[in-house]
Amino acid sequence: MFFEEILDAIAALASAKNKKTYLVGGFLRDLYLGKPGRDLDFAVSGNAMSLAQSVSEVLKGVYIPLDRINRVARVVVEPHGEKWQIDFSSFKGLSIEEDLSNRDFTINATALELPAYIKLSGENGGLAARRSERWRWHELLMDPYGGLADIENKTIRAISKYVFEADPVRILRGVRLAGKLGFNIKPETLDLMEQSRWLLQEVSGERVWEELSAVLALPQSYRWITVLDDIGALSELFPTEEIMKASSQDQSKDSAWAHSLRTYQLLEKICGDPGPELPATGRSEELRELILRHLGQSLTSGRRRVQLLKIAALLHDPGQAAAAVAADGGEDAPPGSSKAGLAYVSEFARRLKISRTEESYLKKIAGGHVYPFRLFKDMPAGPAAIHRFFSKLGKEAPDTLLLSLANACSYGGGGEGAFDLPGYRAFIGDLLCKYYFEAEAYVHPPALVKGEELMAALALPPSKKVGELLEKITEAQVSGEVANREEAIAYAAGLLDDKAGE
Repeated sequence: MFFEEILDAIAALASAKNKKTYLVGGFLRDLYLGKPGRDLDFAVSGNAMSLAQSVSEVLKGVYIPLDRINRVARVVVEPHGEKWQIDFSSFKGLSIEEDLSNRDFTINATALELPAYIKLSGENGGLAARRSERWRWHELLMDPYGGLADIENKTIRAISKYVFEADPVRILRGVRLAGKLGFNIKPETLDLMEQSRWLLQEVSGERVWEELSAVLALPQSYRWITVLDDIGALSELFPTEEIMKASSQDQSKDSAWAHSLRTYQLLEKICGDPGPELPATGRSEELRELILRHLGQSLTSGRRRVQLLKIAALLHDPGQAAAAVAADGGEDAPPGSSKAGLAYVSEFARRLKISRTEESYLKKIAGGHVYPFRLFKDMPAGPAAIHRFFSKLGKEAPDTLLLSLANACSYGGGGEGAFDLPGYRAFIGDLLCKYYFEAEAYVHPPALVKGEELMAALALPPSKKVGELLEKITEAQVSGEVANREEAIAYAAGLLDDKAGE
């Protein structure tokens, strides 16, 4: 077992270098819970970086210095295709006791000396996942803050009242841990989080975004997003929140922010299992799997589409009611995507230092979520209009459709003159079927004529006009007006004649 090889190698090298080495942090916590992962954490006396370098050489891994000032390094090894990440940090202070006093939560403030763990696990066949052996942990584990008791009681508790002042990102981390482990946060700790929330403004956007993304990755993150909202942490991260709390939606008495949270909740439910929202066809299960696979795709390194889509739910409607904006807007301007609304997305992106790819995604989804409303209002939507929607949204079309559906569901239905929610569900399901199963007819039909051919046949110079004509040809193609190269060229010539006659 490679885990044992790692521990034996580290123990031997630490002994040779005369360094005290302890298993600490999240790995030790998860080991006690019987859920050991492949991310190991070690606290080391003296310079941990030199030990990490030696370990990387022995295990043939990659050495990554993380923090030279505080002497923190990482070793990554991938035996048999399994990635192990091993972090080494020098004591924060002069001893392991002082190091533990500088940690965040009691469940992370425990330590077990490596040789003791190896000896005991060898005698008992490992300590993880066997409740009958847990009493042995209490004999050997350093647990000055009652971490084991809190693990048993499923409790997140700060080790001191200064925890969040020392590092405000721990506010997000504590909430994320509660969601990941299924624990509850002590009221006293929530109070400390609320008191220190304003300090999140002082933290680098990259660190905040990394931890917030981890919250978004939770399958049932809505509960924890509302916890962050209740303690005021979200108001430090979203420039829209205060404005949206002060504005109401035309369709409900709730504020725009309450509507966005409700949309988030419903969107997460749909993304978790889109099946109940899909039309009952012979390919329903196939469609469900395609959507889940799409949402699970990496948009950027370390973040999947579903995480960004959840953020879009919070940024999709800053102070505007969807029905009011859906009735206005031109053909080329996304209905409801006011410049102010997209500016809030830009502000969020600037604050959290998110990538351009992520910012572009959020703008496209948040700005385009009312496109489907307009198509539905103009029912029956023709093939050309449907193609135009898919063309403008591209790979983000399924994401936009899911957000639009969640947005509609957040208003509910029923009553005289109410929005036809069942009809809209069926409409969204039909568009998803067209996107995945009829792509050649609606999304990217085969080109009838190339730009070079069109320019040669109509004596046109290279210009934007050529691209516009090609798009018009495609729209006519999906509508059944043209079917071959000759008809496509003739159709384009007719458009030019009509333009010249105006």
